Amino acid sequence: MVRTSRWLVVLICAGHTSSLAQDTHLRGPFDPSARLEDSGEPAAVDLLQNDAFPEDIPGKTHTKLNITFYRWLWWPAILYLFWSMAHVCDIHFVRTIEVICERFHIPDDVAGATLMALGCNGPELALNMINIWQPSSIGVGAVVGGEVFNVLVIIGTAVLATPDEYMPLKLSKLSFSRDIFFYMASVLLLFVALRDGTVTREDALMLLFGGFCYIMAVIYLRRVTNWMFSSNGSAVQPLVDRQCSAVNLEHWDRARQGTDPLRGSILRIRADMRSRLADRNHQFEDRFAFLLGESESFVISAVADPTLAGEAQCDVDMVYDRCEQENHWHRAGLVKRPKTLEDAQRRQLLPKTLPGLAELGLFRSGPWEIIPLQDILFCELSHQGFFLHVAGPLGNEVTLELLPDGESDNRSPTVKSMKSDACVQAWYHSFRDRLKTSRRKSTERPKGRKIRNFVMEWISWLQFPVKSLAGATIPDMDCPDTQHWYPVAFLMSMLWLGILSSLVVNACDGIHRDFDIPNNVLGFTVAAAGTSFPNVFSGMCVARQGKAGMAVANALGANVQNVFLALAIPWTIQAIFLEPTGEFPLVINGFEPAIVEIFVTLLPLVLIYFCCSSLPKWSGALFLVTYVVYLVCALKQESTQCALWPVTCTMPML
Repeated sequence: MVRTSRWLVVLICAGHTSSLAQDTHLRGPFDPSARLEDSGEPAAVDLLQNDAFPEDIPGKTHTKLNITFYRWLWWPAILYLFWSMAHVCDIHFVRTIEVICERFHIPDDVAGATLMALGCNGPELALNMINIWQPSSIGVGAVVGGEVFNVLVIIGTAVLATPDEYMPLKLSKLSFSRDIFFYMASVLLLFVALRDGTVTREDALMLLFGGFCYIMAVIYLRRVTNWMFSSNGSAVQPLVDRQCSAVNLEHWDRARQGTDPLRGSILRIRADMRSRLADRNHQFEDRFAFLLGESESFVISAVADPTLAGEAQCDVDMVYDRCEQENHWHRAGLVKRPKTLEDAQRRQLLPKTLPGLAELGLFRSGPWEIIPLQDILFCELSHQGFFLHVAGPLGNEVTLELLPDGESDNRSPTVKSMKSDACVQAWYHSFRDRLKTSRRKSTERPKGRKIRNFVMEWISWLQFPVKSLAGATIPDMDCPDTQHWYPVAFLMSMLWLGILSSLVVNACDGIHRDFDIPNNVLGFTVAAAGTSFPNVFSGMCVARQGKAGMAVANALGANVQNVFLALAIPWTIQAIFLEPTGEFPLVINGFEPAIVEIFVTLLPLVLIYFCCSSLPKWSGALFLVTYVVYLVCALKQESTQCALWPVTCTMPML
C-alpha cells in the first residue's frame, strides 16, 4: 500500500509538472535540472533524485531517474532524417524528373540546367518550402553553409580520391569560369536580398532572374563561343589532334556501321548513378563497345568522338590522361575506372589480340572500361534501346541506358531505321544469352560471411522503414509499366521531402533547446553538412572513375542553383501569393560574416586553379584544412559574439 501510494504521488507530480512545463517553456523536454519558476515547485524527477521520499521500508532501495541522456538521441535522429531525404531525392525525386524530361522530349542540356537542377537541390528546396509555414532560419543556413561545404569538402575529397594518372586535375576553363562567375554573383544577390532583414517581391524575382541567366549561360555559352571562333575565321582545334587524322576518322565511321556485339559497334550510353551529384549532367555519350567472350565482360572504350571540338568543348566527365605517350582528353568511366590496354592485359582482363573492330588503332591505344557480366544484375528493353542494371561501387545500383548510334531519347520510338533496330536486338539478345549462361556456371560453395556483410545487413535493417514506406507510396519510375504515373510520383516525392523537412526543423529546434546551440549555427553547420554529406561519397566514387571534373562542376553548379532555385522559388511563392504586403521578415544572425567567409573560402580554389591551370593533389588536403578553420572561426564568432573573430572583437554579432 505504501509503495502504491508513493508511485501515485510520483505520477500526479509528473503530470502536474508536464502541464506547467508547456506554459513556462522549460529549456528542454529531457532536462531534469529545470525548475518551474511560477510555482517554485521542483520537478517530479528532482523529487526522486533529491530523496524526497524517506527510506521508510528497511531493505528497500529507490531507483533514481536520470533521463538527461535522452537528449543525445536528437543527433542520430537528425542524421537518419538527412539520409532519408537523400534517399527519397536520389532514388525517387530525381528519377521522376528524368522520366518527365524523357516523356516531354526535353533536350539533355536544357533538362540538366532546369528540371534536373531542381531535383538535385531537392533537400534544400524542401527545407525552405517548409519554412513558409514553419518559420526558421535552418533553410537559409543550410544554403549558406552548404556553399562553403560544397566548395571545400566535396571538391577536396574528390581531388584526393582522383587516381594519380589523372593528376593534376585539368578542367575546362570555359565551364569553370562560368560557374565561378555565377557563384559569386548569386552570393552577392543573396546579400542584397537579406541585408535589411526583409525579403520583398523584388528580391525574390531578382534571384529568379539570376537563375534564368545562369540557365541560358549553361545552354548557349558553348554554342556562342564556337560561333565566335568560326565567325573570326579561326577554326576550333580538335579535341585530340592525333585522333582526328583521316585514318582515325575512317575507323570511327567503320565502327558506326557495326551491329555485331562480338566485333563491336558505336553505342550511345548514359549512366544513371542514383546520385544527385553524379546525375546532374545526364547526357548520352558516343562510345565504342564490344562483348568479350573469354572473360565474359562488357568492354567500353574511353576514347571520345574524334570530331569533338577543342578544350572549350570538354564535358565535365572527361579527363586529361597524362600516362599516355601523347597527353590527350578522353572519357571517364561509367561504372568502373578505365584501364590502359597494357594494364588490362597484364591483369588478364583483355586478350593480346582484341576482337573485331577493337583492333583499330583509334580504339586500341585508348583506355578501356571492363564490366564483368557477374556485376550485371539484369537487362530489359526500353522504348528505343535497353537498360543494363549494374552493381555499383558503393553497393548501389547503376543503370546504363544504351541506344544505337544515331538514336536519341528526344526522338519518337516509332522513328527507327532497320540498322538501329537490328543493333538493339543483337545487343539485347547477346546480353540475355550470356547472362543466362554465366548464372549457370556458379556451382562453388558460397563464401563465408564477412564483417562487411554483417555491417551491411544492419544498415539495411535500419534503412528498411524508409525504403519500404517510400517504395510503397511512390510509383516505381524504373518500371516502364508504371512510368505513366509520373505526376503521382512527383507529388508523393515532394510530400515525402516536405514531411522529412518538417521533422528536420523540429529536430533542430530540439537540439537548440536541449543543447543551447543557436539555430543559425545549426543551419550553417549541421543542416548544411547533412543535406550535402551524401554527395561527398558520390563525389569520391565518381572521382575514382576519373570524373573529378564532374564533382567540381556539379558542386559549383549546386551552389548557384541553391540560391537561384532553392531560395528563390519559396520566397517568390511566399512574397507574391501568401503575403498581402509583398514582403516578409527574415533575419539571419551572423549573416554578414557568413557572406564574407563564403568569398574567403572560395579564394584557395580560384587562386590555385588560375595559377596552376589545374588542381594538384595537395590542393584537396588544403581545401579540407580550410573547412576546419572555417568551422572553428564560425563557432568562435558565435560563442564570443564577435563578428570579426579572430581579428578584433569591436564589432558585435548582429
